[in-house]
Amino acid sequence: MQAHPELRPAIDSDRRVPREGDGDVVHLYGIYHPYFVRGDVNDDGNLDFVMAFVRRDTKKGTPWFSIVVFSGLGADKGFDKGIFLERDISLIHGDVSIDRDAVLITPDLSDEAVRRYRWDPIHRSYVFVRDDEEDPEGPPLSRT
Repeated sequence: MQAHPELRPAIDSDRRVPREGDGDVVHLYGIYHPYFVRGDVNDDGNLDFVMAFVRRDTKKGTPWFSIVVFSGLGADKGFDKGIFLERDISLIHGDVSIDRDAVLITPDLSDEAVRRYRWDPIHRSYVFVRDDEEDPEGPPLSRT
């Protein structure tokens, strides 16, 4: 992130385990890195990754995080420059994850509040998805 020298990559030790503990997170993931996850989040067939960054000017006990998605450009072509999903959020007790085609930001694992972002191919950007906006009828049926 040469364009943002005020940020550094978040590391595992930036995180504080919530009072209630992590539950089954470590057992679920095996190797658990709360601020880095990879998968195909924009559904283009290329591997992408999501990474948290920390502002360099914040105190160690209260870091402010920014979440960035780096889209894969194809075999041996690397990744794009990154798209910020959120800036200056508290993530000291939380993590980032991927659920199929959505990026999940969980500020506190002991809380059920999760923010979801999905790639919108028409607008070529990530959009915030509200749980109450889910289509109760499901996707349209194929007409082929």
